[in-house]
Amino acid sequence: MNMLRNYKGFIIGLVMGGLLMTALPSMAATNETVKGSKTTYSLTEAGYPIEVNGAVYAGQGLPVLNYKGNTYVPLRAIGDMLGASVAWNDRLGKVVIRSEAAPAPCNTAFCEVSVSGSGGHYTVSGKGRVFEAVMQYAVEDGHDYVLEGHQMLDEGAPAWSAFSLDIKIPPEKLPSNGTLTLELFEYSAKDGSRINVLSIPLETF
Repeated sequence: MNMLRNYKGFIIGLVMGGLLMTALPSMAATNETVKGSKTTYSLTEAGYPIEVNGAVYAGQGLPVLNYKGNTYVPLRAIGDMLGASVAWNDRLGKVVIRSEAAPAPCNTAFCEVSVSGSGGHYTVSGKGRVFEAVMQYAVEDGHDYVLEGHQMLDEGAPAWSAFSLDIKIPPEKLPSNGTLTLELFEYSAKDGSRINVLSIPLETF
């Protein structure tokens, strides 16, 4: 009797497993459930290759996914193939993507900014237009500031003045896995807050 009961349990389990396996593909394509203010999406693996500048993405253990006809790819892997840096900024809580082909960063206070150097030693040049000719700068590693300072320009706003910064970060302060980012800014004459902040990536490690 026990043997018959166990056998029936095995058959029922086998049938239920088969039904679940049959249902899974359709669930993966359609399931959306709201949890609080966020929505959970189920995606299917894309059955087509992704080609980037003539090279086919090989997967590297990270699949390309499809949702409602839209393709989702691993950011860092595709960024590497495009020659762009992809990094997580923990302090700001966001993903930062930078392309080497991007134009020189510019805002109302800083323009024509260019960066050269590596390994913690960088030269940054450009033009500034800041209150009382005082330009502020800081370097952060995605978590903390590793360098802060200021530099006097030849003239204050509204005139533009050329500047050059020689930035040196000690080896022990270089991130093991992250991006060094330079922030150029000035302090508001009204309330002392940071204004006209321009962020420029220095190097990704």
